[in-house]
Amino acid sequence: MLGVILSVTDDGFYKIGTKNRILSSLYARNQIFQCKEQFISSNDIPNIEIPLRTASTQNSLTGGQGFIFCSCKTKCTTKRCKCKQQNILCSSKCHGSNMCSNK
Repeated sequence: MLGVILSVTDDGFYKIGTKNRILSSLYARNQIFQCKEQFISSNDIPNIEIPLRTASTQNSLTGGQGFIFCSCKTKCTTKRCKCKQQNILCSSKCHGSNMCSNK
């Protein structure tokens, strides 16, 4: 998950913000990795705290723990498709090698 270091405590723990919100836990230096590129800035982060699990679910393509999958026999072009209803892409678990326009 991409984030920005917002502050460092006196104990050396980091407060991290993601594009969705600020993570509610503090993190040690060995729990984070530095990226040379800057994808988001601290100005892009809403000032609301959420747990790491909620943030990872919001960043997940499959909707977090567990999979949402369809078993459509058509090309998944309408809202009848469970995946299309949830605004996620169909995965390989959905309908194997059938044609799909929601991949």
